[in-house]
Amino acid sequence: MKKFLFVVAALATSMAASAQLWVSGGLSLTNGSNWNVEKSRTSWGIDPSIGYALDDALEVGLDFGIGGWSQDEASNFRFKVAPFVRYTFLSEGDFSMFVQGAVNYTYSKDKNADKADWTFGVNVRPGVKYAFTDNFAMVAKFGALYFSHDHPDGPSTGSQNSFGLNFDTDLEFSLVYSF
Repeated sequence: MKKFLFVVAALATSMAASAQLWVSGGLSLTNGSNWNVEKSRTSWGIDPSIGYALDDALEVGLDFGIGGWSQDEASNFRFKVAPFVRYTFLSEGDFSMFVQGAVNYTYSKDKNADKADWTFGVNVRPGVKYAFTDNFAMVAKFGALYFSHDHPDGPSTGSQNSFGLNFDTDLEFSLVYSF
């Protein structure tokens, strides 16, 4: 048993020594109105990510965030968490392409609602990464093959399942800092 624990500790140490920790994320603030409604809506979001490169091709991480919107007396708050695995399948110099799979959970609650909404989903997204330096890179993720299970107004009011492939509007850029 001692030999087994020693081997596990040695493997964990060697993986940690070759790993690279990175942080990324986004901030958003939007104020807009619809042409047929005289009311404006303000939306905001803070969506950081943290990741751990196990080797040149495999990374694990966690996306999480908070956000919401407000419009006159109505408002909404959301919280999300999404652990992910990222596999880099093509790397040439400072440029690389990857595919990322995530399992996500989102909780949202309107100020005037009695119950909260929640969504559970799984998605797969392709992306590209360009490293400016050893510490800074730009990542772009686009599209998604997804499945989601939504519970509007809480679990007691029926649910909705969605499955799809979206490439037209789902584009996300982020700056990555590697330690």
